[in-house]
Amino acid sequence: MSVPTKLVDPKTGIAANVTEYGQLVVAPVDYSVPSAVTMGTVNTAYNFISPNAGHGIVITDIILTANKNVGANDAAVDIYMADADDTLTISTGILSLEMLKKTTISLTGLNMLVPEGFWVNGKTDDDDVFVTIMYYYVPKD
Repeated sequence: MSVPTKLVDPKTGIAANVTEYGQLVVAPVDYSVPSAVTMGTVNTAYNFISPNAGHGIVITDIILTANKNVGANDAAVDIYMADADDTLTISTGILSLEMLKKTTISLTGLNMLVPEGFWVNGKTDDDDVFVTIMYYYVPKD
């Protein structure tokens, strides 16, 4: 015999959610989807994620690989929030780093929120840098 139970935050009155599979939601609200882009042209804005009305973007993973074409002076890479899908102007930086030729950087287990209305773009000053960003949309409260 089961006892119906409801978990509610006493301060906010918000109830905990249970999925259709009986899982108590204590982790991400959705599964991540990938956006993979090859940044192959210097000083070009590359769009990874477009905004979705009424939603923010949660970035869960970023994986970058610099191939053999990266020169001796490394590749400066910026991943950033932007006001348009084709702008090089950084509204808010997400990641800024230098990549050596033939290296990979894996940032996993992230929980970064991009507010509603922003694009997630990237740019580099050397080619080629392969970038995969894993993300999901979260409804705006």
